[in-house]
Amino acid sequence: MRTRDTKVEVFSSFEDENAAEHRRLAAMSPEECWGEMAVLQERMWGPEWATTPIEKVASWEDVNWV
Repeated sequence: MRTRDTKVEVFSSFEDENAAEHRRLAAMSPEECWGEMAVLQERMWGPEWATTPIEKVASWEDVNWV
């Protein structure tokens, strides 16, 4: 069985959280960056995102800002 270590941090501001996220991203290897991108792509497009063409759909909404 594989276990995963989880680290939880609480930040006092969004600026502190953004700075910590930038440090985390800067410390990643190229392989880790690609792995994270693959996870995000799979969340967005499903597990077959790399082999199945994605149907591209554009939509818009007309609004009256009076």
